[in-house]
Amino acid sequence: MKKKTQRVYATILTVIISIAMIGSGFLGYFLSGNVPPSASKNSNTANATADYQAQKVRIEAMVQQAKADPGNVPLQTALGNEYYDAGVASTTVAPSETEANFKHAVEAYQNVLKTNKDPNVMVDMATAAFKSGNNDLAENSYKEALVLKPDLYNGLVNYGVFLANVKQDLPGAIIQWEKAENIASNNTDKDNAKSLISQAQSALKTNPSAGGTSNPNPALKNPTAQ
Repeated sequence: MKKKTQRVYATILTVIISIAMIGSGFLGYFLSGNVPPSASKNSNTANATADYQAQKVRIEAMVQQAKADPGNVPLQTALGNEYYDAGVASTTVAPSETEANFKHAVEAYQNVLKTNKDPNVMVDMATAAFKSGNNDLAENSYKEALVLKPDLYNGLVNYGVFLANVKQDLPGAIIQWEKAENIASNNTDKDNAKSLISQAQSALKTNPSAGGTSNPNPALKNPTAQ
């Protein structure tokens, strides 16, 4: 963010993107109440590093399998998911590898989408593209996925995060999150959407000039699109 007036906005977006992105997998490490914080942190870091290295070995084996059987859609999907999860894991244990992991995830998902236009895969690919800096592909893929399945919760949430962070469009993001809240299938998903909406609304109240211009997803204007 270049303008001083956007500092509050940047802060809220950091929180939003850290809690909201939903993809193929999520890796978490929980502290034991009986372990001193420093020891627990070191243990978690060591475990995360070991898990990541094991994941890289799995990925390499899958890559070789994919080369021998490039038309195997389930294998390509699993490879994309492994790369996506590796991208998440590497943010803490190998940051220099994060962008490459997400780019490889995009490539694997693109191989899937050549023959299987699955909206869920499109959203995962869009999110991986977003995390690797390919914003044009991310936006186009989110829109395409939401044309095919307008009530896709993950698509609505992640497209909202994209609008907030890349387009600097909090009003447009709120529109997506409100749709996500309305179609949430459980209380956890509903509460997550509510939290995002609340944070964005608070940011707009604190700094109205940071909201940008509302940019509802034009692909969702046709309610009959499935």
